[in-house]
Amino acid sequence: MLLENKIAVVTGNPYGIGRACAELLAHEGARVICIDDSTTGWESAANVAEKLPHHLAEVSDAKALAPVVAEIGKELERIDILVNLAGRATKKRFEETDEATWNTMIARNLTAAFLCSQQFLPLLKKSAGASIINHASIDGFLGNPSLAAYSAGKGGVLPLTHVMAHDLGQYGIRVNSISTGAIRDGAARASDDSRVRVTPSRRTGTPLDVARVVLFLASELSSYVNGANIVVDGGRTAITQGCYED
Repeated sequence: MLLENKIAVVTGNPYGIGRACAELLAHEGARVICIDDSTTGWESAANVAEKLPHHLAEVSDAKALAPVVAEIGKELERIDILVNLAGRATKKRFEETDEATWNTMIARNLTAAFLCSQQFLPLLKKSAGASIINHASIDGFLGNPSLAAYSAGKGGVLPLTHVMAHDLGQYGIRVNSISTGAIRDGAARASDDSRVRVTPSRRTGTPLDVARVVLFLASELSSYVNGANIVVDGGRTAITQGCYED
């Protein structure tokens, strides 16, 4: 197993990418702890031998996050892997995007990665070589119609990752990001066909497609990969501007 005796924290939704990542890391031997503002999905997400432990907290709120980090710190001596998957998208045209929506999207898609990384840093420093994986999006460098706030938040993840890789390298901590394209984590959507038309792989991605890249970045297979952004989009941004409309 690639992650035997490793300890991982996964933040984000207990469905789709979050769940796939947590389950794959656990399958590869890691002890996985999950954090999100909803625990419902984690209760049915099975570990190899038991259910995945989970904590309830809004990861974009420092005061709400701190007690959970303290509780985990009392239980664990270190953390080896932090996967910052928390994110949320609200579709509104630019001129219709109000300040509250803007603030929520920036907080959930950018601030959460900053806060989780900073608050878990003391435990990450105790690892023999920790790995932080931040979830970005191809919308972060291309933008997407009617997703100004989401695109801006995910766009900030890229330079944040670069700076973290530079500043935390002295502790043996690697920091990388993944930028995902069209990932279908539920029922088919009306926009799927338009996405597939501009994707060389001719399909939408799955949560497992993303989880496998997260596993690579979390393991020793990527021991010399630091400050990188891996695009997981079926080749969509290789040949197009990546934007689509429903």
